[in-house]
Amino acid sequence: MQTPSPSSSSRSLLIPSAILATGLLLGALVLAGPLHDFVEAHHAITVKGYAERQIDSDFALWSATVTTRGKAIGGAADQLEKDSRIVTDFLAAQGIPKEKVTLSDITTTALSKSNDGLNQGLGELDGYKLERRIQVASTDVESLSRLTNAAPALLHDGVEINLNPTAYYCTKLADLKVAMLGDAVKDAERRATEMSGKSGHKIGRLRSANQGVFQITAVYENETSAEGSFDTGSREKNIKAVVTTEFQLE
Repeated sequence: MQTPSPSSSSRSLLIPSAILATGLLLGALVLAGPLHDFVEAHHAITVKGYAERQIDSDFALWSATVTTRGKAIGGAADQLEKDSRIVTDFLAAQGIPKEKVTLSDITTTALSKSNDGLNQGLGELDGYKLERRIQVASTDVESLSRLTNAAPALLHDGVEINLNPTAYYCTKLADLKVAMLGDAVKDAERRATEMSGKSGHKIGRLRSANQGVFQITAVYENETSAEGSFDTGSREKNIKAVVTTEFQLE
């Protein structure tokens, strides 16, 4: 039996060692990429930016519902027409143009004695209730604001009328939101610059920006909502925008 020479044994050991070394080198190269990406991904700063503006509404919607009741549907309809004229005459006296006034179709409800006036096929018929909605939509916000203050006088004219809260809107809100998001990003950049400077870094490119909800509230109201607020009851509104940004650190 022939004994292997020392040189043959050495070569036998070198081959697995070379394979192992090559494997470790390749493994290091494979891991180097994810490690670099991990470090790069966390070399950033996350900052919230805010923007706030006050606006005046440029569109308003006033509405009211007139109701009449009667044993006979014809009598209730006549009374509804009379009361509707009282309201439209009142609107004209307040300087509201006729073309700005909209009268809805009449809704009719049969009443019964056995179920608090709502006839659902049960009980003895006890008359009818008729309703009509009267609405004024206008960009003359000041006129509708005065109308809102004057309208309760209709209650003293014997008209059964439900005065709905006047709704105020800003028709340029979509464009304003876009501008405010830009302002919020600039605010976030300013905050990020100040924060990173204290740590010896500089901010680089903007990596991401996520829009938060808008809070549209009355001027002196601070209540907010996770889903966003949308006030329609105030002429003067306060709009707040927020964005969450991430900047690269250098």
